[in-house]
Amino acid sequence: MSEPRPRGCYRVRPADQNETTVPNDVQGPLFDQRDEAERYAQNLALARHAPVIVEKLAPAGCWLQLGIVG
Repeated sequence: MSEPRPRGCYRVRPADQNETTVPNDVQGPLFDQRDEAERYAQNLALARHAPVIVEKLAPAGCWLQLGIVG
């Protein structure tokens, strides 16, 4: 029997130019839908004048980068 999928499988976080791997412990808002995450990322990037990353939680439990906004 498979485990239930966690809510908020998309997250948005600030981009770090020096990172070489995707960190698991980064705090950021979680979203159920990719389009919600991307809308939030666009608004955040405009407000911060800095790029942000949209990621998805993979079944294995790691975060996969979907794109950079800004």
